[in-house]
Amino acid sequence: MGWTERAWDHLTDLALTKGPDLLAALIIVVIGYIICRWIRRGIYNLLARSSVEDSAVTFISELLYFFCLTIVAVMALGTLGFSTTSLSAALGGIGLGIGLALKDKIGNVASGIFILIFQPFHVGDYIDTGGFSGTVADIRIMYTELRTTGNQMIIIPNLTMTSNIVTNYSYLDTRNLELNIGVGYDTDLPACIEIMKRVITESPYVLNKETLPIYVKALGDSSITIYARPEVKRDDYFNAMNDLYIGIKKALDNAGIDIPFPQMVVHQAKS
Repeated sequence: MGWTERAWDHLTDLALTKGPDLLAALIIVVIGYIICRWIRRGIYNLLARSSVEDSAVTFISELLYFFCLTIVAVMALGTLGFSTTSLSAALGGIGLGIGLALKDKIGNVASGIFILIFQPFHVGDYIDTGGFSGTVADIRIMYTELRTTGNQMIIIPNLTMTSNIVTNYSYLDTRNLELNIGVGYDTDLPACIEIMKRVITESPYVLNKETLPIYVKALGDSSITIYARPEVKRDDYFNAMNDLYIGIKKALDNAGIDIPFPQMVVHQAKS
């Protein structure tokens, strides 16, 4: 009976001295948990209604949820008498250690979130970045997958994607073909320009027939460069390029206009 009475007295004293703190901590945990779930659901619904990718929506909402839970845990422990300063310092030290150990991984995750939220490119876009080009097959939190025209899959870390200049060829509905055609120095340039203009404007792919830029661009070492910039639909780019190059080559051949290649003339010195 003596041991039981002492245990009961100890529990009674603990309930009287720590009971209010325990009750307050429990209330903080319950209410904080409910608020954290509400915040997670609100962030998820907010992002889901936007144009953010589904994988980024889930990742961001869960990340904020666990961050809020950490704050609730620190508040509850502080109510029980633990030093919040020490807890914050410990959590900060742990976070710093994890951050240093996973610096590149965290950078890839942050870059992936940036790409998924701001969307500089989408799945299906044809892009060029860091010396690699291809169609975006998938965008993940850690990396982006590119499928090349040679049907190869390139895995690029997202940190690399955001650290380099990205050229998105699919961003606009139309693209410009920049044609640089070299002709011989004995060419009648006005007549040559008219021939090229006729071929380009007769093409069904060309959109800017009335405002087509075409002019003499440069006097090169072995040829005169005539420049033209027809505008075509994005999906017709390669077909239009093939069609126009073939048509211009045939038209220039029929007109007897030479398309020279680089050559060297050697003069022998007199003895």
